[in-house]
Amino acid sequence: MKTDMGEVAAELGQHLELIRNRVKPADDTPEDYAMCALETFCAIALRVLKKSNPSKVRDAARTVEIKARLDGTPVVRGLE
Repeated sequence: MKTDMGEVAAELGQHLELIRNRVKPADDTPEDYAMCALETFCAIALRVLKKSNPSKVRDAARTVEIKARLDGTPVVRGLE
């Protein structure tokens, strides 16, 4: 099964927007810089994912999912 990276990017954008709207960081505050760092990291990660071998992305996603299940944290759907 092939992952639609456009769909993943759109969903991630929605999640980041939700977080930014809930946090409502004022300009030039630590919260604003933290949000900018998170958004930048996500943008870089998406670019790398788009250029990566799909099987390596699936392997990494499986590893992260297994770790999340073992740690008892929520598992994000869409990258299986």
